[in-house]
Amino acid sequence: MEPSSPRKPVFFLPVDSENKATEFHPLSFSRPHMLSFHLAWLCLLSCFVSTFSIPPLIPVIRNDLNLSSSDVATAGIAAFIGSIFSRLAMGPVCDLVGPRIASATVSLLTAPIVLATALVSSPASFILIRFLVGFCLANFVANQFWMSSMFSSSVVGLANAVAAGWANMGAGVAQLVMPLLYALTKPFNIPETTAWRVIFVAPAAFQALTAILVLVYGQDLPCGNYRDSKNISNKPKENFLKVLFNGLLNYRGWILGLAYGYSFGVEMTVDNIIAQL
Repeated sequence: MEPSSPRKPVFFLPVDSENKATEFHPLSFSRPHMLSFHLAWLCLLSCFVSTFSIPPLIPVIRNDLNLSSSDVATAGIAAFIGSIFSRLAMGPVCDLVGPRIASATVSLLTAPIVLATALVSSPASFILIRFLVGFCLANFVANQFWMSSMFSSSVVGLANAVAAGWANMGAGVAQLVMPLLYALTKPFNIPETTAWRVIFVAPAAFQALTAILVLVYGQDLPCGNYRDSKNISNKPKENFLKVLFNGLLNYRGWILGLAYGYSFGVEMTVDNIIAQL
């Protein structure tokens, strides 16, 4: 008898030769493609909630910490810088361990920092917290990396756009939910200086929960996780410095980077000051 060939995996969605989905059904939770999509955008949404959970409460925090207008502006810039530097590091991390581990790790590492917002006591510590919380937005890179690993070129643009777009709603969610949570503390006669601190349990817990969901239910690739794929792959490893150098010389990358940098800068600026208008 001839040895039987490995059983081909069966997917709910039609796939290409690499088992990447060729259709995109955003209302489906089928494994692994659409479940990964929902985990990716939900995890990133929680990071946007965390990053922008502070600006809606600036009027209260400013009075408590005696923040100047310069302190508030500097803190917003710090959050932007933290986000940019962490995103630059996230690409190689995804290449190394895969988007699932990278995404969950960043969320779990930064969730305690979000919670530590309750402990700030000076303008300097406030600026530092905003800088460190901005690191969680590195999950944007993992989000896009994950979608590119799950969806074929015919629909990956749509998958990337919806995953990032839905996640970006987290900034708006924070603008709505954080003042509401603060208002809910009023009937309990919690001092104002304590009330705004207590409610940061919510975004921190939400971020940690989504990270755990990614770890438990997520899958890096259509046929398994990233580590398993690297173990069985016969593809020779490319030199990292050579790839980086070629990338830096590609003018298209600089054009896209500058375009995105300006648009993301506007987004961060608006989300940081809209509650104060």
